[in-house]
Amino acid sequence: MQIDLMQHSDNLGYSQIAAWADQAGVDLREYRPDLGDDIATINPAKVDGLIVLGGPQSVNDEESWLAAERIIIRSLGKMQRPVLGIGFGAQQIVRAFGAAVLPLMVPTHGPVQLHDSQGGDDFTAVTWNDETISELPGAQTLFIAADGHPAGFAYHDNIVGLQFHPELTGSDLQTFYAAQREPAPQFNSAAATRKLNSILTELFS
Repeated sequence: MQIDLMQHSDNLGYSQIAAWADQAGVDLREYRPDLGDDIATINPAKVDGLIVLGGPQSVNDEESWLAAERIIIRSLGKMQRPVLGIGFGAQQIVRAFGAAVLPLMVPTHGPVQLHDSQGGDDFTAVTWNDETISELPGAQTLFIAADGHPAGFAYHDNIVGLQFHPELTGSDLQTFYAAQREPAPQFNSAAATRKLNSILTELFS
């Protein structure tokens, strides 16, 4: 299998996803639409699966590549192909299927406690959200933040969105936080990594 991967920032890596793909024998094909990659020419029928990563952009911006990305998401949804969105990527999924993405009164930046609605356990992961997703009709809540905001959902059987960043290793976090001119937090990310790997395996295997 080959997964197309949309990256939107030099400072948001995906090392945990790359490690999973290497172990699973999955190829990743990276695009940078924010840097001019022409994703409007991608034929969704030839895409096995899609991962849409985070970024500093807003889905409410007007750049043409944002709409092109959402067209791919909707097309894959209709074809029952797997899609994973993380951070901004999850917001792109919500917007692609007609729900709103709204500004947060108080942005959530840094490690937060999340609750796994299916497993029943709590774990810690990094969030960096200035906007929040509204309810997507038909979606199932997977994760909830301690402040009550939705942190993850499943849409039908082939689409998952996460409003936290389990894809980042310690090195990725150092890079990201250095760009924010802040010290990287120290926390145990093992549980978040396990949940990411489980989602990746379920979606793309």
